[in-house]
Amino acid sequence: MTKAIVRLVAALLMTLLLMLLWVPHTFPQDKTFRGKVIDSDTKEPIEGAVIVVYWYEARSTPFLGESTRLKEVKECLTDKNGEWKIIGEEGRGLNPDPSSSLDTGSYYTRKPEFIIFMPGYCSWPKGFSVKSCQGRMRSTGAGTIMEGKTIELPKLVNREDRLNVLADAVGEDITILRKQKTFMKLINIERKNLDLDENETYKELINEK
Repeated sequence: MTKAIVRLVAALLMTLLLMLLWVPHTFPQDKTFRGKVIDSDTKEPIEGAVIVVYWYEARSTPFLGESTRLKEVKECLTDKNGEWKIIGEEGRGLNPDPSSSLDTGSYYTRKPEFIIFMPGYCSWPKGFSVKSCQGRMRSTGAGTIMEGKTIELPKLVNREDRLNVLADAVGEDITILRKQKTFMKLINIERKNLDLDENETYKELINEK
């Protein structure tokens, strides 16, 4: 085999490899994320809790690891059975060694992150840092929200604890905040319950037509 043919075969193999790496970014795969939220004490479903799912996209850099930016946010409410579902991009896990990535410079979508919020309850995941929630806030998904898994949230009666789990909407961009009107509404309800002023930005966005 001549050197020219070897070089040609090598170039074709490299092109094929790059195409295989490029295709997942071009055709993202959607997935139905679902679960259930219940009261950790009564085991009864919690209706009306908001589920917020948000995605970051990341880009590998040769020396500085990964840079990220918020890509998308979606929300929904749990139904009378405490169940919820959201369809969104499946995403992929973190790159363990960004400096060695062959697709350095291109963005990929990470696996989504989740927030569960209901006034008067420990919020997910913020509640894990609050003593009154620790050990009582459980998941059948080994600490993560997974497809079809049940999350148990305990009620809180102490004002300080409720302040500590009071969530914030994801991001600061108005376009992103507009996708979280239910979440912002529940945050302001809890703020009023705790004798705090409502977040005016949230209030304006909730009431806009």
